[in-house]
Amino acid sequence: MLKATFPDHSSMLMIGSPGIGMLEFAVSIAKDWMEANNMVLFVTVDLLPSDLLDIMNSFGVDKEVLGKNLFIIDYHSSLLGSFDNSTKCQGTEIRKVSDLEGIMFNISTIADSTDRPVKIIIHSLSTLFLYNQANVVLKFFQISSSRIRNGLGTAFFTIHEGVHDEKTVNHLMAIADGVLELRFDEELNRRMRIRNMRGCITSSQWIPYEIRQVQQSREGLSLLEWR
Repeated sequence: MLKATFPDHSSMLMIGSPGIGMLEFAVSIAKDWMEANNMVLFVTVDLLPSDLLDIMNSFGVDKEVLGKNLFIIDYHSSLLGSFDNSTKCQGTEIRKVSDLEGIMFNISTIADSTDRPVKIIIHSLSTLFLYNQANVVLKFFQISSSRIRNGLGTAFFTIHEGVHDEKTVNHLMAIADGVLELRFDEELNRRMRIRNMRGCITSSQWIPYEIRQVQQSREGLSLLEWR
């Protein structure tokens, strides 16, 4: 697994082209956070909670973490017109929302219920832009980033490269505390870099990484691994 440390009480923006592996990258970070006993709040905008849990399971994350170190805020089901009933949960491990206000309300409610560090992942802003006016999403990003930074913990927002106008992306980067970029090089090898991090000195060097499947010895399951 790729081990990465990001500043506490910060808002990070991850930018990557479709197919680069932003979701897998986000799940990898979430796994590291949960193993450090942080509470992770994952907002599913692009996929159903059951699909997220399946992907996490392929990383070796047991579904028993749901309701303990992991809470899911399900926005994607509202886009489909029906909620995901394939994941059985007894309490409030999965919160159903249908608007941007509901996302932040549930993030705040869950964060207020614990005294542990809270880490938030929202995947992805691109879909929010598709179903909401651009100025509404920008306002949501600004307000939620400030609220999370100043009182809740650390947030990771993802956005797809090449599908938004340059002004919008620059606005998001100006609000965020740091920007992580993922891209393919000319030979379709994956590369990553920290474009900027507020208060830190960063390198502009592109670092290679890859996603490869290995066999998990205990159960013979495919496991995604970062190198």
